[in-house]
Amino acid sequence: MKAKEKLSHFQRKVRKPSPMPFLAAGVALLLVGWSSEISSLWDYIKLCFAGLAVFWIARLIWPGKKVVIDLPPDTGDAQCDALLTEAREALAAIRKANDDIADAGISACIEGIDSSCRAILNRLEEQPALHSQLRTFLRYYLPTTRKLLEARAQIERGGEQGDNARKVRERTDRVLPEIRRAFSRQLEALDKHRYLDLQVEMDVLEGMLKSDDIGGAAGGQTAGS
Repeated sequence: MKAKEKLSHFQRKVRKPSPMPFLAAGVALLLVGWSSEISSLWDYIKLCFAGLAVFWIARLIWPGKKVVIDLPPDTGDAQCDALLTEAREALAAIRKANDDIADAGISACIEGIDSSCRAILNRLEEQPALHSQLRTFLRYYLPTTRKLLEARAQIERGGEQGDNARKVRERTDRVLPEIRRAFSRQLEALDKHRYLDLQVEMDVLEGMLKSDDIGGAAGGQTAGS
């Protein structure tokens, strides 16, 4: 049995309507109008009712599908809201990059990062005071993960097999598990209500990335910024 999807409190599930009822109603109106003489107001009224009937029947057949949307953050703290927005955008880009990477190990790491990060963001939205504690962590690890995966996705889309492509794959395979562990440790620290200083880990990761000629944090930030 498929597990029921658990939504965070900043997510809502909404129904996305199918275009098929509109298409069916339009076709019905064209067919009735083409096959019948429309010469009076009553004929137009009957035509409208026929179109509506087809539309509602088609809605029963094609009800649309439910999709999950993120609600805009509203913690009452502008800096916290900005951090939440940045983090959500980065997570969306990470998931998009993952769609182009056919590697079970990478996907497992991304799922772990996504799960831990969403839990961290839930906690941040519930407790905006954590903003100062989580700001450096989120603004380092999320841009780093995004940069790594977008580079990997680019070479996978192009089917590249050269020396640079090999280095990108090796870098991703080596660094991503470390990032996953960092997110897991940060979430565990929040669960235990303690502060976690990952500066040493960020410095080590930055060194690993610089050895591959890639900066860790986006926009030229350093690990300690």
